[in-house]
This record gives sequence, C-alpha cells and structure tokens, in this order.
Amino acid sequence: MPPKISVIIPTYYRNDLLPKAIESVLDQEYEPIELIVVDDSGEGHAEPVIRRYDEVRGIVHEENRDWNGAYATGIEASTGEYVQFLDDDDELLAGKLTKTAEVLRANPDVGVSYCGVIRNGERNHPKPAVSGDFLEEALAFHTFPMWTGSMLMERDVLLDCLPLAGMGEDDDLEIELGDTDLKIELALRTETDYVDECLAMYRQDTNGKWTGPRRFQKVKQNVEHRRELYDQYPSIRRELLASWHQRQARYWLEEKAWSAEAVSHFLRAAYYANGLGSTLKCGAGAATSLLGRPGWNVAWAVRNSVTHG
Repeated sequence: MPPKISVIIPTYYRNDLLPKAIESVLDQEYEPIELIVVDDSGEGHAEPVIRRYDEVRGIVHEENRDWNGAYATGIEASTGEYVQFLDDDDELLAGKLTKTAEVLRANPDVGVSYCGVIRNGERNHPKPAVSGDFLEEALAFHTFPMWTGSMLMERDVLLDCLPLAGMGEDDDLEIELGDTDLKIELALRTETDYVDECLAMYRQDTNGKWTGPRRFQKVKQNVEHRRELYDQYPSIRRELLASWHQRQARYWLEEKAWSAEAVSHFLRAAYYANGLGSTLKCGAGAATSLLGRPGWNVAWAVRNSVTHG
C-alpha cells in the first residue's frame, strides 16, 4: 500500500471557502488520505462545515492559537508518513498528491517535494535552482512557488523541525515567521525536488495583514531570529536588509508627502547594498526623497523613461 498522506487544513472564520479546500482533497485520486481540519476560531465556528464530511477528522481549539499553532495541532494529530499543508482558502488540483508523492518515493534523499502554483490566475512553475540543496534559496526568500500548499513533506523530517518560532503555546517569541522559517528548517535537514506542473491553487491574502510598516516585517524578523546562520551568508543577509529598507522607504513616501523615515530607510539601504551600483541607486533614492514624494515621482518617471526608452 502507498504511504498514507495526512492533509492538514487550519481554518479561521472561512466557512464560505473551507468546503472548496476540503473537497479539493477528497477529489484526489490518491489513497490512503487522512484529512484533518483544525478549527482555530476558538468557538467552533467551522463545526457545521466539518460535520458535512464523514471523511474529515475535526479538531476544535478552545481558543485561537494562530496559523502556527493550528498547524502544530494538526501535525501532532497526524499519522501519515507524508504531510500536506493546505490553508482554508486554497485548493489542491487533480494529481497533486499522487505526483508529489511519487517524487518522495523515488528518491530517499528528498524529504520535500513540491509543484507549481496558480496564484491570482497566473501560473508559477518551479525553479530549477530550488531543487536538491535549497538552503541559500530559502534564506534569500527565493523559493516560491515552493510554499506550504505546494509542498509534500516526509512526516519524520517535519517533526524534526519542530517547534518552529511562533509554533506552540510555550513559544514566547512575538514574531510570525511562517512558512519561510519552516523551509529553512527543512533545508537544513533534507533536499527537495519538484513536479513541473501547476497542481495547487493559491489565493493570496488580501486582508491587509502585512500592509503598512509591518508589511515586510517577516523578512527582517527572520534575519534577526537566525543571525548566526545568516552570518554565514553575508551577501544574502545584506541583500535582504537592503531590500527591506528600500520597501520601507517607498511605503513612507506613499504615506506622506515628505518623510524623514523614507530618507533614513534609503540611507540604510545604501549601507547594506551589495555592490557599487546598488549602493549608488539607494543613495540616489535618499537624495530624491529629500524632495519628498514629488521629487521621488519625478526621479522614478525619468528612470523608467531611460530604462524603457
């Protein structure tokens, strides 16, 4: 018999979308499947949906434990040899479990297999660089479409990664590192390979959770949380921090006609930038941001005209 796959769906007040996620799993031709839905509402909001499906094992949290806590509950309850995560607003497409499981069974060195993803109607195929040893790509946030919903993981490897920062009631780190932290942990332990087909549907979150100054906070938090590891990859660390400060600068220019924060972030981006060209580009950003949003807009328009002219 093929290895059992445990599919874990955490859900939080999305009874309108949850049935599609559940049915996308039940429609898979792969057997055997164990389907676990973790209701993280803290009040059993999803129970009416869970009760519709005899094949679903429902677990109801007495209080909200967030994304990481819900997945931790599902992992602890799972019994499959392989584990598939699926957010309640996403879907698996035909053949997803069968084809990614075949990759794991074919290569004992591979503990994670993944597929391409359809996001906002766009097809995102796997990158050849994100195969085998993928630690540098994970550290650089360059793994997409490797993502929780596209990955199939060996449960033993996954268990060895736990607990992740922010995953579990006893974790006192006030951070949300999410799937990037998981991918780094996986990359430290195993290799990956992929199916070059788009077999998962990703509905990108548009609820504004990461808008504003915190929009790119996960990048900076991850670098700080794994300081010793990033110290071994200084070029990646500098690239991430330079990018983070540039994004913060642009955010403040969008928010205010003139912003000292924007100037400060551009200067710090120049400090972290790799190479003379990047440093000069960030320095120019700092100079134009001294003139506020109008100066930045003019400089951006001139740059685009030169680039595309």
